[in-house]
Amino acid sequence: MAQGGQSRAELTTKLLLVAGAASGGFAFVVGHLAVATTGPATLATWRYVLAIAGFALLVVATRTPWQRPSRADALRIAGMGLAIVAGYNLLFLWGLRLAPASDGGLIVPGSAPTWSILLGWLLLRERPSRRALAGSAVAAAGIAVIFGAVGGFGHSSSTRIQGDLLYLAGGSMWGILNVLARGLRGRVNTLVANTYAAALGLVILAPLAIVTERSSLAASFSLTTLWQAGYLAAFATVLLLYANVRGATRLGVPRAAPFAYVAPVAAVLGGILVLHESVSTVVLLGGAIALAGTFAATTHVGVGVGLRLLPARRGGAARSAAEGPSKA
Repeated sequence: MAQGGQSRAELTTKLLLVAGAASGGFAFVVGHLAVATTGPATLATWRYVLAIAGFALLVVATRTPWQRPSRADALRIAGMGLAIVAGYNLLFLWGLRLAPASDGGLIVPGSAPTWSILLGWLLLRERPSRRALAGSAVAAAGIAVIFGAVGGFGHSSSTRIQGDLLYLAGGSMWGILNVLARGLRGRVNTLVANTYAAALGLVILAPLAIVTERSSLAASFSLTTLWQAGYLAAFATVLLLYANVRGATRLGVPRAAPFAYVAPVAAVLGGILVLHESVSTVVLLGGAIALAGTFAATTHVGVGVGLRLLPARRGGAARSAAEGPSKA
């Protein structure tokens, strides 16, 4: 009976991982629909107003104590909020105004591990293995194929190229997150750290929305905007985090990480089926090369695959799995 219960719990965990990763990938589709009528800063503000409430409920439901971080850890968490909550969301949402959602679904997860490895090498003096460097080079080649397929840098006025560059910059934000998260070393619980980071990022997003998108703020108080922001908050943020934390805790990071590769598949399929985007064979090939490179770079080198903070083990140091294909 105990074994049957354990099997059901494991199945539930795997289903949550699939749902979380798919939700993260589909965020590119919902975000593309949302930014057609709502400013990026305004949409990101709504997203994290709702996400903070979701994080807080999870903290209470899991009986996680609210921790007071040290000054150094508070600065790291502030950097996480600046990089991901503010920086990534603005880059990701502006990119969706200029380039197809399917491009973002391939470029962000295809580039984030390379940024993480390079920034870890540069800032933390963590020398990557040859496998990690080779995988990063393959991933970079895949990204280059995507850019070449959509016109190359010779046509820099192309809005699609500009959007893809914003996606690429968004991938770098996950690299910054990874560097900062490693510095926490488990001293602050994952849920609590994410809640604090979301609140700090919101301090930047809300005034930015008021100053730069004041004319469209009133229009954002609509059911359409609220369900779109609600999806991004509930599914592409809170569910994704909860699924990754549960997966890493119950299955272990190596077994949980591959589920994140559902995200780019969801983004591309959503772009084709919902947004009626045309995705060329060459773009798909470039995406496949980039994702294969990330898999090679992040396997057996202590690097995760999900785009959220994951605990390495119960009671152990927190690690970031921000280098792989999950998330928007």
